[in-house]
Amino acid sequence: MKRPPGVTPPPAGPPEAEKPIEHRDATPRRRAPVGIRRSKKSSGDDATTEPIDIVPAAVYPASEGLADFRSLPPLPEVTHDAEHDAARDDDDSSPKPWWLTRRTDPTVEKAAEAEKNLAHAEKRRRRYERAEARRFTQATRTRRRKYLIGLAASVALVLVVVLTAYSPLLAVRTITVEGASRVDASAVSAALSDQLGRPLTLVDFGEVKQALETFPLIQSYVTEARPPDTLVIRIVERRPIVTVAVDGAFNLVDAAGVVVETTPARAPGYPTIDVAATPVDSPGFAAASQVLLALSPDFLAQVDSVSAPTPDSVTLALTNGQRVVWGSAEDSALKARIVASMISNPGIPDVTEYDVSSPEAPITH
Repeated sequence: MKRPPGVTPPPAGPPEAEKPIEHRDATPRRRAPVGIRRSKKSSGDDATTEPIDIVPAAVYPASEGLADFRSLPPLPEVTHDAEHDAARDDDDSSPKPWWLTRRTDPTVEKAAEAEKNLAHAEKRRRRYERAEARRFTQATRTRRRKYLIGLAASVALVLVVVLTAYSPLLAVRTITVEGASRVDASAVSAALSDQLGRPLTLVDFGEVKQALETFPLIQSYVTEARPPDTLVIRIVERRPIVTVAVDGAFNLVDAAGVVVETTPARAPGYPTIDVAATPVDSPGFAAASQVLLALSPDFLAQVDSVSAPTPDSVTLALTNGQRVVWGSAEDSALKARIVASMISNPGIPDVTEYDVSSPEAPITH
């Protein structure tokens, strides 16, 4: 078996308790016989030498001196065959000689095992504390996450709005006018040319209003920004309802008294009004305008003239010579349906006047 790095083999030889006693010479000491003493050193020149008798070795047998020694166990034979050593190293289950056996202290092993268990317990404790901290702070972290997401969305929205407002990619390059009949659409586009090149979100609607007020035929308008580069103007033109004769010409006037168009001859389909009896800025003219706006196009084509000296005395003159006493402008839609049904009713012959000032009780003359 291969020796792991850092492991020192135990010293060769038997343990301390089994070490043999130092080998002594097998020959017994020679002792002087009784009555014969060795000479002693004396100082000076008076030293004398006594004779020593030599005892033969046969008198003391060799076994008498070796009686106190015990025999040692023989050392195992160790072979130096390289193949045998490699096979023995590979086979962990082969018996090992006693001098290669590693002896460990049980106390040290227990201490190492205790340290390992303590480290594992500490790791489990930290993991449990982290899990508990996450569990108790879940609501706080959720609120913080929602707050951060909302803040990021707000910042992104502001950036998008700012970039859109000032981006040249969304600048006005085309102005489209819709709903123009009597109004010149090219003239309207030319009047709004100051808005070209501006981003759609920065169009100055105050300047747009001032430019469109110069066109009297425009009653109202609506603007629309059509990305990426188009500004749409939808206009509602004034609707003429009556004809006013002035100095040999005829002016088509709307409900506000604005002249929409001037023609040398009377335009068909529009009744006339006497501005001498009913001035344009009078309450009677406003009541007559409301009545004419409530009529259907077919019935309006049968009206020849209208008069309204007061707001409660509106009278219509038809092209067939009949008259309609309308009264006030209240319930004009109901009165228009009643008059239309009475005119189309063949059971009412020879009628010269219809009175619908009280729509609950219409009268014919």
